[in-house]
Amino acid sequence: MRNAKGKRIISISESIIPIVKQITSILLIFTMILSYMVIASGTTSDDINQAKDKQKDTQKEINDTKNLLAQLEKDKTDALSYINALNKEMNDIDFQIYDLNQQIAEKEAQIIDNEAQLEQAKIDSKEQYAAMKLRIQYMYEHKSESYIEVLLASKDMGDMLNKAEYFNKITSYDREMLVKYVETEKTIQDTEVALQNEHAELETAMVSVESQKSSLALVESAKKTELANINAKAEQAAAYKSQQEKADKEQEAAIVKMEEADNRRQMEAEAAAAAKGPSGSSTLLNYNGGTFAWPVLTFGVVSSKFGDTDGRTAPHNGVDIRASISRVEGEKIVAASDGIVTAAEYAGTAGNWIWINHGGGLYTVYMHLLKINVSNGDHVTKGQVIGLMGGNPSATSGTSTGAHLHFGVRLDGKYVDPLGSQYLNRQ
Repeated sequence: MRNAKGKRIISISESIIPIVKQITSILLIFTMILSYMVIASGTTSDDINQAKDKQKDTQKEINDTKNLLAQLEKDKTDALSYINALNKEMNDIDFQIYDLNQQIAEKEAQIIDNEAQLEQAKIDSKEQYAAMKLRIQYMYEHKSESYIEVLLASKDMGDMLNKAEYFNKITSYDREMLVKYVETEKTIQDTEVALQNEHAELETAMVSVESQKSSLALVESAKKTELANINAKAEQAAAYKSQQEKADKEQEAAIVKMEEADNRRQMEAEAAAAAKGPSGSSTLLNYNGGTFAWPVLTFGVVSSKFGDTDGRTAPHNGVDIRASISRVEGEKIVAASDGIVTAAEYAGTAGNWIWINHGGGLYTVYMHLLKINVSNGDHVTKGQVIGLMGGNPSATSGTSTGAHLHFGVRLDGKYVDPLGSQYLNRQ
């Protein structure tokens, strides 16, 4: 659509209602799937990766919706600017209409006055013409006697000449007045024609500006409808964005639960396998520092390295750090780095254990604890005491056969060597 001056009306964004309905349905289905996957005991790394991929899709939808909201805000600003420009044009036209009404009123007053003058001129002309006719008629009928009598009655020659001149002046005056009235009447008639033409031109101009105002009013109405649609779409998009962000948080929480469930399942299986084999040879290492704090406050010795297979059905997924005094439990276990406790409980063959989430898919695991000093959800700092070493056969140590800490590092769902990476450095 274009306005009266040919300006293009700004178009609004494509409707997002079908998209909102479609994606809302997808999110509901996805939430149900996630809930099932978290509850299911057979959660795998593939399930977790699939959930993360779906979360990325949700986050993409959030970004797309943010872009849509930004575009709608721009459309809204453009529409408001356009409406303001239309209002200014309509105000200018209102001033033109007011001025034209003033001119038309003045013209009509002039026409009325001119018509009155014309009517009076016609009356004066008729009266003068009638008087002149009577004088001419009288003089014609009594010319011989009246004119001669007046002259003969003169006192002298000078008086006679004066009277003769008087008669001539009367006749000349009558002729002049008649001509004057006729000319005046014609002038007034011409003026009336001119005034009527000017009045007609003003009326035409009035019709034109009123038509222009009507056209602008239609454009303004359309633009206001467009603005209302933009506001409605922005409201829908904002509500949808809120739903997406809520879904993203739910997905994140579900993924964390899936990872924890998968980690626990694997850890329990690996702990059971590790408990069946010998502790291996002892290796005394000097700790020179790394990203993590050494998890045993009194250091201790590494009795089983990452990847050991001696007597096990699967490679060792962490390191075992033996108590500084053989079979003496109770040494302090500290958090390797800042993080949030995601598990602090008894876990079967792993005994009492603690899981700490350090962010970015990085977890540390502390198994076979005599005592747990933290709770699930606690924020811990690097070097903070979180429990006491266990490991001797007991109800809290699982299947362990000696005082030690099993320390594991898990990155993106997979165990990595705590000593062979940047996390711990002890030589």
